[in-house]
Amino acid sequence: MASPLRVRPSGVLMYPAYWFWTVPSVILDERVQYYLQEFSMALQGQPAPVVARDLFIGNEWRPSADGRSESLINPATEERFGRVALASSADVDAAVRAARTAFDEGPWPQLSLKERADYMLALADEIEQHTDAIAEVVMAETGLVVGAARGNPLAFAGLLRYYASLADSIELQEVRTGLTGVTARIEKRPVGVVAAIVPWNAPLGLAAFKLPPALLAGCTIIMKPSDFSPLSAGYIADAALRIGLPAGVINILTAGPEQSQQLVSHPGVDKVTFTGSTTVGRAIAAAAAPTLKQVTLELGGKSPAVILPDADLERLVYTLPINVCNNNGAQCTDPSRLIVPESRKDEIVGALAEAFARVKVGDPADPDVMVGPMINKAHYDKVLGFFETARQEGATFAVGGGRAPGFDKGYYVSPTIITNVSPDSRVAQEEIFGPVTAVLTYRDEAEAIRLANHTEFGLNAAVYGSDEQHALEVARKIHSGTVSINNGITIDLAVPFGGVKQSGYGRELGPEGLDAFYNTHAIFLDGEPIVTL
Repeated sequence: MASPLRVRPSGVLMYPAYWFWTVPSVILDERVQYYLQEFSMALQGQPAPVVARDLFIGNEWRPSADGRSESLINPATEERFGRVALASSADVDAAVRAARTAFDEGPWPQLSLKERADYMLALADEIEQHTDAIAEVVMAETGLVVGAARGNPLAFAGLLRYYASLADSIELQEVRTGLTGVTARIEKRPVGVVAAIVPWNAPLGLAAFKLPPALLAGCTIIMKPSDFSPLSAGYIADAALRIGLPAGVINILTAGPEQSQQLVSHPGVDKVTFTGSTTVGRAIAAAAAPTLKQVTLELGGKSPAVILPDADLERLVYTLPINVCNNNGAQCTDPSRLIVPESRKDEIVGALAEAFARVKVGDPADPDVMVGPMINKAHYDKVLGFFETARQEGATFAVGGGRAPGFDKGYYVSPTIITNVSPDSRVAQEEIFGPVTAVLTYRDEAEAIRLANHTEFGLNAAVYGSDEQHALEVARKIHSGTVSINNGITIDLAVPFGGVKQSGYGRELGPEGLDAFYNTHAIFLDGEPIVTL
């Protein structure tokens, strides 16, 4: 069988935030040309990517206890390219036992922050050395274009370095005098064994939101990647072995729904951190409830971009196509609802439609491509189903609205702008997870804010306007975890990220992301007996 893993030299434009974006050749600058050359040179002599993985438990690769595995399909070619073992119930128990032993009896939680940070920096070095092989695997697993695929290991290494850099400034103990004069020692202690459940749309990029802070805190981890994109996670295990990470600190299982629920509800797990759909998030919260595990949930979004009457058209055209189409549109933070002044609808939609029409769809390894295929046929059919529903509900399409033309194989969707959308329609209320945005119009600012908040989600939002102070005032009225001014999505390593409402709870990134992996422990040093007066 011909290998579906195809890599050609590609450019990657590094933004100040954590992510790495691929852009069309028409806006490539000297920096991107530099990365084109560097990537081309880096490919020479690189080892072949690993496309078959077993389970990683207690620093050992092992097949599933019941022999189960599944094949993986490349969404660009619709061909099989790899295999992954699927955990049995016995394997889940074994992984929890390994992580539990490593936490309760192993050296990891007893190391100093500096010692754990040194391991993390070594892990980052190892991941970076295999960036190109990992990128090939991510492209084949997910259909992400090469810039986004390379962004996954680079983001993982970047967050390892960021959290390691906090080791010198974190205070784990405080001595406090209480109101009664009592002296208390307040300590931060690692929460314990963490189940980290990672989605398919950024397999290492979103693992980076979870593993680095958990490692620095002194937790041990069972990572469950999506069974759609499990292979890239294996490179974390490879790196852990090479740097001599203690056994059981990182364990990696690919599992089906039954075993995933077993992991979440397992009494040996102290915390669950999950990124994914709101539906699955509710199920995880319910499964974790009987044992009262700590839970962090980063869930779906239907992010509004409120375009004020004085918004700069050039800025809209520069930012929104990238924001909507990045990561093949499979981002819960995408500005998927454009809330546009009725008086400027034709001007704004017309300019954006021209820009969307220029977005190149195709082979993820092509450096000029911004949008690759949807991850699998089921998701491809789901996105096309939204288009059909929109037509039935009376919506129209300024651009796109179907399969991208010119492809005999692959799950390709055209970048799409849906217009004449009702605020209560499916395309205005449900997460599509493709290179798609819907346009809603408003007559006054109060209506714009109502439309922005008219959703069960509250993850990300944007406000565009020339008067930045006024845009800030509008941004503060939007119910979401993050809001960007004159940009659709802004994410930064040092700034907390997470949602409200049905977009979840808890925060990742920044010092807040580290706090999520600590328990607070208070020791009274000089208390007196409590006497009833």
